[in-house]
Amino acid sequence: MTASGKFDIRPDIRFISRWDVEMRQSMTFVDPVHGAITVPATFVSDLASIRILREICRWCAITALTGGALVDSFPWARMALWVVAVIALALYGLLAGYGMRASILHDWLYTVGQLSRRECDAVYYRALTTGDGTARWRAAI
Repeated sequence: MTASGKFDIRPDIRFISRWDVEMRQSMTFVDPVHGAITVPATFVSDLASIRILREICRWCAITALTGGALVDSFPWARMALWVVAVIALALYGLLAGYGMRASILHDWLYTVGQLSRRECDAVYYRALTTGDGTARWRAAI
């Protein structure tokens, strides 16, 4: 029996694309509020979906370097793009690589739609902090 707030296993996954992973066996998280939640084998997840931060960083930096009508017309635009790029990169660095099991669980909860968005996010936070051992400040981000 798995303790409350814990996962039963480390997930066995395989990458099926650059961004997506497929579960090779089921995984259960025992949530203190909603009880046991099982993610079935063969479920496909994109994990934490934070690649948007990396893309924001990339395109702001490229635009700041290469210029363009907007950047050339407004001198402050280049600096603003660099600031946005650095902030996006810092956020990506803080979040990347944490909470794989919690992210898969969160994607499953959204997919089945039995819980509201607020409840899914609350389960995700609990799974991050108690199930995966992610620091509370990082989970809050």
